[in-house]
Amino acid sequence: MGGIGSGNRYRYGTKSTVEGRTSLDINRWAREGYLSAGRSFSWKWTWGDGSKSTISVRVESAWSIRLTYRTRSGGEVDWTDVDYRIQLERTPCRFGGERVWFRCPGRGCGRRVAKLYCVGRYYVCRHCGNLAYESQNEDAISRALSRANRMRRKLDPKGYWDEGVPDKPKGMHWHTYERLARAALAADHSAMLGWETKFAGIEARLSKIKIW
Repeated sequence: MGGIGSGNRYRYGTKSTVEGRTSLDINRWAREGYLSAGRSFSWKWTWGDGSKSTISVRVESAWSIRLTYRTRSGGEVDWTDVDYRIQLERTPCRFGGERVWFRCPGRGCGRRVAKLYCVGRYYVCRHCGNLAYESQNEDAISRALSRANRMRRKLDPKGYWDEGVPDKPKGMHWHTYERLARAALAADHSAMLGWETKFAGIEARLSKIKIW
């Protein structure tokens, strides 16, 4: 079977995220002992409405697996049977043992990756699928605010705060509290600077507009 995909087949204008795709994790399979040559197993996902998606995996050898499943992508009405091989690579670890990798089956790719994501009918690396992480889709201001809120949640998991820094939780060491508080305030400051820069840019553009 030839390579999956062609050129920029999967590359759309707006990046979707890896978090919104089903994925295959070779590290998890290795940890759970699924990668013995000759072994077959099923991998399942359960969706919010209770429906399930399943793929069948056969470990052909130490160097390849074969995926088989049915898919119906986009607006398709009929189901399509999919069957293709994915090459594996094994590299030695520094302190003994080895690590297993997928070789992305996308045409012309072959990247060595730990995860593949379902894009269209096939599982490919995030580069071939043009996928981003959710954090990459945030602008600098949003990332700073998210970072500040993560620090606050560590101080107050229930989230009973509006702004500033929550009080020190009972039992937390003062140096830990001060580190998290400083991180939250620094992130707030970064967000504030971002807003000031953004508004300054808007004001500069507005000043160039002629009003008759």
